[in-house]
Amino acid sequence: NAGAFARMAAATPPLKPTLTRVELDPSGKAHCAWCDTAIEKDSPRVVRLFFHAPGSYSRNNGASTGENPGGWQEHFMHPQCTFQFDDNSKGKDAKCVGCGQDVKPRERVLSRFGHKDARCKPSSSAPLYYCFDCCAGFLRSDPALLVGHVGVRQAEADVAWRSRLFPVAGTRGGPPPLPRDLAVRQAFLSCFRFGDSEDAAAEASAVARHIELQRTIAAALTADRKRKSPGG
Repeated sequence: NAGAFARMAAATPPLKPTLTRVELDPSGKAHCAWCDTAIEKDSPRVVRLFFHAPGSYSRNNGASTGENPGGWQEHFMHPQCTFQFDDNSKGKDAKCVGCGQDVKPRERVLSRFGHKDARCKPSSSAPLYYCFDCCAGFLRSDPALLVGHVGVRQAEADVAWRSRLFPVAGTRGGPPPLPRDLAVRQAFLSCFRFGDSEDAAAEASAVARHIELQRTIAAALTADRKRKSPGG
């Protein structure tokens, strides 16, 4: 809303794009900045600070447009959509948003927005990069909100979107990007562990919620394709 935009624009600099906190969604009206499906009321959402240029905007699926006043604003994401393993072997080192250290591709996670014309497709804006330690630190900063929503098995579960950084034309969904190296894989998955051992009930809950979300995303992607197809 305009009041929130104004408050963010007036915030004391310096500001930088970053993930700021986890909170419960108060209304059920917010849409995830990656998949553009609704974030359910009273479910956890990740808040991302982002500078938006003033002018027209289009949501991820292109179905909603309008004018944005610009400035520093808060955008929201499903916890399940927030962190992805960076499987781009040709990428360059980048600074971790959390600790500022340089981290190599395949030794980091990234957080990115969806494209203005298509949900679950990377936007042209730069991702936020996090080393594994800082990713884990962020997720564990408020475990009461995230346990049962994200977890080790959830992080390995199939996703509805094209899961490769450079997807093969025509592919739809499948396993998420994951490290091939076993040690790196374990380091990545440890980001989603909230204790010394896995809580079976919490893991099962996270997987169940993940599957339900992927069904919602898959249905939205199918509706997008029908709407954009000739005669759709």
